[in-house]
Amino acid sequence: MELLDIISRGESAGVEFKRGLSEEDEILETICSFSNSSGGTVLIGVDDGGNVVGVDVGKKTVEDLINKVRFSIEPTIIPQIEIFEVDGRNVLVVKVSEGINKPYLLKGVAYVRLGRSNQKVSRDVLERMIIEKYRERILFEERASDVDFDSFDKTRIEDFTSVARGMRNVDLVYSAVGEFLEKLGLLKEGKPTNGAVLCFLKNPQIRFPYAMIKCGRFKNGIIDEKEYSGDILLQVKMVLDFLKNHLFSFHTIGEDGHRIENLEVPLWVLREVVVNAIVHRDYDIPSPIYVKVFDDRIEVTNPGSLLPPLTPEALKREHPSILRNPKIANIFFLYGFVERWGYGTNRIIELCTKSGLKEPEFIEEEAFFKTVIYRSSLNELEKEVLESVRNNMNTTASVARKLKINERTARKYLSSLVSKGLIYRKKVGKKVVYCYI
Repeated sequence: MELLDIISRGESAGVEFKRGLSEEDEILETICSFSNSSGGTVLIGVDDGGNVVGVDVGKKTVEDLINKVRFSIEPTIIPQIEIFEVDGRNVLVVKVSEGINKPYLLKGVAYVRLGRSNQKVSRDVLERMIIEKYRERILFEERASDVDFDSFDKTRIEDFTSVARGMRNVDLVYSAVGEFLEKLGLLKEGKPTNGAVLCFLKNPQIRFPYAMIKCGRFKNGIIDEKEYSGDILLQVKMVLDFLKNHLFSFHTIGEDGHRIENLEVPLWVLREVVVNAIVHRDYDIPSPIYVKVFDDRIEVTNPGSLLPPLTPEALKREHPSILRNPKIANIFFLYGFVERWGYGTNRIIELCTKSGLKEPEFIEEEAFFKTVIYRSSLNELEKEVLESVRNNMNTTASVARKLKINERTARKYLSSLVSKGLIYRKKVGKKVVYCYI
């Protein structure tokens, strides 16, 4: 019998014995490692010495094991499982093929088969696996598109080259559309790529109608709704304008005496979140990006989950930059929308907490990724008092006069802002003044 021959040869790089289903963690590790390697077979009901001890098999045993594999390993693996009887004892034979969508991760960890053991994959090896995976397939942004060069927005290209020269000191001069796209790696077989269409076509929604951003302000239902199309560089400015219209703003006086507009959420944070959603989204998923403004938070949701090994928790610490759309990312870098890859989420957290805001959240929801930025928890009067302090109305009396409230109320709200760490109190002579941090 073939099964007895396999057992007689013992464990190897492609065969693993497991005494019973109670060794669930080890079974899943082996299935994961076989998928990341050359495939293999797990025999459940055989001990380390090659003795058939058998395993109890019920009506749902196979189904339950398949479901454990499906829901524990990503991307999904569905192994082939058969039941064989040897001397009256049942053996589960789990056949695992080499995966075509490596790397496979078990609870966020990748394993490979080395000899007769399973080994965790190091970060360097995992990154190489990911690079090889994406090298073998044509990314969405690199696919050729049947679009005439005349359809491209030459004014936008000229603006881009001017900004890129100033921001990055690159030798980039616009003369002809084809030559310009070739310099940026946005041609394939002489045709513009999808990335070129998204960045520089006058109306890329003719090709990709879902490549837009839907914005909404919600307060007991939706009270304002906008859809922004056009090239994806232009979409950044339009979405930021929408957010500015729906967030609390205040003004400070700069060293040159000019008024500087500030937002309750730092503008850099808003831009970074919007840019990340555009650059990292999966354009194979026919869905727009959603930007939702609520009283207490802003939610930005883009199609496409994080690429392994990144996780939402990993974004809160130093992490590698793994780009789904590297050519588009380079365009945004040259245009000055990105400073340093792999650092943006850390800076988002830093700026939010320094502004007295709750720490942002990064959430994966099936095939989508959501960033939640929390707004100021101040009530309207607290916001007006804070704006007054920022505009140098820094005594209780001056704040009261400015807002036409009594000094007792002004003092109450000033004390509240002090307790929240947004301003501080100090004595200047006999006066008590309040200063913005």
